[in-house]
Amino acid sequence: MIIQATSGQAEFPRLGERALWLAGLALYIVGQVLLRQGQDFVEAQRPIDFAHWSLLVGGVMMLPLAGRLPWRNIHWLTIPLLYAGITALIGMCVLDFVFWALPNGEMENTVARQLIGTPAVWSPFITFGPNYIFVTAVVLPCLSYLSVSRIGALLVVIGSMVMLFGTQWYNVAGWVLILIGYAMCFDWLRRGRLTD
Repeated sequence: MIIQATSGQAEFPRLGERALWLAGLALYIVGQVLLRQGQDFVEAQRPIDFAHWSLLVGGVMMLPLAGRLPWRNIHWLTIPLLYAGITALIGMCVLDFVFWALPNGEMENTVARQLIGTPAVWSPFITFGPNYIFVTAVVLPCLSYLSVSRIGALLVVIGSMVMLFGTQWYNVAGWVLILIGYAMCFDWLRRGRLTD
C-alpha cells in the first residue's frame, strides 16, 4: 500500500520502500549492463528478453517510494515526473519486447519505420520519456535528503551528470553512482532518526 507523507520534510522511508527503491535501481542497472552487451546479445536472449524485463521490473519497484514523497516543494514536480517516467519506461519496454519478438528482416524494418514515423508513440516512449523524464525524476527525490546526506545527494547528482554527458557504459557508471548515493541517503537518514 502506498502511503502519502504528510510533512514537507523528508520522511523516513519504511524499510520495504527503501529496499524496493534500491533493489529497483540495482535491477535497472542489471538491465543496463545486459543492454550494453550489444544488439545481437539482446536479440539472442531466450526464453525471455532478460534485459528489458530487468529494466521494467526495476522501474516498477521504485513506485512505492514515489508515493511516499510529500506533496510539497520540489516534489510537486518530482512525483508526477516519476510516475510519467516509469510509465514511459514501461512503454519503451513494451515496444522493445515487440522488436525482440519480431523476426529480423523486412517485418522488423517495417514496424520500426512505422513507429519512428509516429511521434505520439516514439517521442514519449523512446526519445524523451526513459532518457530524460525518468532520469530527472529519479534524481529529484535526493534533494529531500540534502540535510541528512550531502555526500549521498551529491553522488546522485554526479551520477545523473555522468549519464547526461556520456553514453553506453557511462550510463551504467552513472546509475551505479545514483544507487550508492541513495543507499548513503537512506542509511544516514536512518542513523539520524535512530539517534533522535
